[in-house]
Amino acid sequence: MIIDRLPSSLKNMLTYAVSIFLVKGISLIMLPIMAQFLSPAQLGKLELLATTTVFLSLLVGLAMHENLYRFVGELKCKVEQFNKVSQLYTYAVMLSLMVGSIVTIVLFLLPPLQSVFTVLDIALLCTVLGFESALGISMAWLRFKDRATSFLVISVVSTVFQVSAIVVVLYIAPVVTYIYAVGVLTGLLQLVILHKTNGFTWSWGGLKNLNKLLKYSFPLMLSTLVAFGLTGAEKWIIGYSFSIETLGLYAVAAKFSLAMCILIQPFSMWWMPKRFNALLYRGNEYTARVTQCGFVYITILAISAASVSQLFITWSLPSDYFPAVELLTGVIIVALFKELSDLFNIGILQQKKTQLLLVMNVVCTLVGLGLCLTLSSYGIWGIIGSIAFAQGSRAAALLYFSQRLVKLPFQFTALLLILINTLSCLALGFIYTHPVWLILITLFGAIFNLAIAYRYEFLSVFDFPRFSSDLQRTVRGS
Repeated sequence: MIIDRLPSSLKNMLTYAVSIFLVKGISLIMLPIMAQFLSPAQLGKLELLATTTVFLSLLVGLAMHENLYRFVGELKCKVEQFNKVSQLYTYAVMLSLMVGSIVTIVLFLLPPLQSVFTVLDIALLCTVLGFESALGISMAWLRFKDRATSFLVISVVSTVFQVSAIVVVLYIAPVVTYIYAVGVLTGLLQLVILHKTNGFTWSWGGLKNLNKLLKYSFPLMLSTLVAFGLTGAEKWIIGYSFSIETLGLYAVAAKFSLAMCILIQPFSMWWMPKRFNALLYRGNEYTARVTQCGFVYITILAISAASVSQLFITWSLPSDYFPAVELLTGVIIVALFKELSDLFNIGILQQKKTQLLLVMNVVCTLVGLGLCLTLSSYGIWGIIGSIAFAQGSRAAALLYFSQRLVKLPFQFTALLLILINTLSCLALGFIYTHPVWLILITLFGAIFNLAIAYRYEFLSVFDFPRFSSDLQRTVRGS
C-alpha cells in the first residue's frame, strides 16, 4: 500500500493527529451538545475555571518537561535516556506535591476566589496541580520514543471515558463543577495508564542535578507564565470588564482557534522534541526547511479554521451563540502568531538563553495587557486587537533574536508572501461571510501558500513516495 511507503515521520504525524484530536478536541466535539444544556454564562464559568487551572499548573509544574527536550534529547544511549527521564519524572512528582500543597493552602485562604468558585471546584483544581507535571512528562516521553500507536490507544481510552461521563452528567445534572470533575478524573486515568506503559522507576538524582535542571526550566516556567498574559489572562480581563456571558461567547470562538492549534499538534509533537537533535546532527539547512514546512502548514490551517468555524457555529449551535462568529477572525490571528512564535523559537532555546526569552515575554506581555486595559473601552475587540498586536510583536522578536544566535537559512521572501496572503484571506473571511465566499477564500489561500512552498522547494525535505510510479505499476499489473 502507498501509505506503508510513507516516511515513518509522516505516519507518526498522522497517528498523532488522530490522538490529539481525540484528547484536546473533546471540548470542540462536545460543544454542540453542551450548548444545548449550558448557557453562555455557564460556559463562561467553565472557561474561567479551566483558565485558572492552566495558569496554576504552569506555576506548579516548573516547566520540568522542557528538560526532557533539552537534556534527554541530546543523549544517544537508550539506557541513559531512560535513567535520565526516570529521574526527571521523580523530580516532577515530588516538586508538584510540595509546591502544589503550598498553592492549595493559599487558594483555600482566599475569600474572593470562593465567591467565584465552589469549595469542590477549588479541591478539584488542587488535585490537578498534583499530577499535571508528571502527566506532561509521561506524554512527552511517548512522543520522544515515537510510540505513536501507544499514544493513540491511550487517547482513545481516555476520550471514550470522558465523552461517556460528560453525556451522563449533562442529562442527569448539567452543573459546571461536575463537568470539570470529569476532566480531572480523565487526567488521573491517563496518568495511571501512562505510568504502567512507560515503566518509569523512582530514581533520585541528587540536589545538584535537580538544581541544574531547575536553572534551565525555571526561567522557562517564568517565561511561560508571563506569556500566559497573552494566551489566557485576557479571559480574566473579559470576565471582569464585561460579563461571564461575554466570556462564554469569547470561549466559544477561542475553542475554534484551539481546534487550529490541535491540528498543528501532530507536526509540533513530532518536531519539537527532535529539533535540537536535528540541528546538531542534520544541520541548519534541514532544520530550516522543516520549520518552513511547519510555517506553511500553520498558515493553511489558520485560513481553513476561520472559514469552517463560521459555518459550524451558524449551523450547529443555538442562536444565543451566534455573536461568537464576529470574534473568530481575531482569535484565529492571535493563535496564528502564538504558534509561529513557538515554531521559530529555536536559536534562543538551543543556546539556553532562557533569560532572554523571559525578558521578551515580559515586555510583550506588559505591552499587551497595558493595551488591553487602555483599549477595553472599545469593547471586546479592543482586547482582541491588543493581544494580537502583542503576539505579533513577540513572534517577530523571537525570530530576530533566534536568528542572531543560530542563523538558519530561511527563505524570508517566500515566508512573507505566505504571511501576507494568510492575513488577507482572514480579513476577507471576516468581511464576506456567505458560505460560497468562505469556501472560495479558503481554496485560494491554501493553493497560493502551497504554490509558494512548491516554488521555493520547501517540501523537498520530506522523502515522499512516488505516487505516479505506484500508479503506473498498478495499471501494468492489471
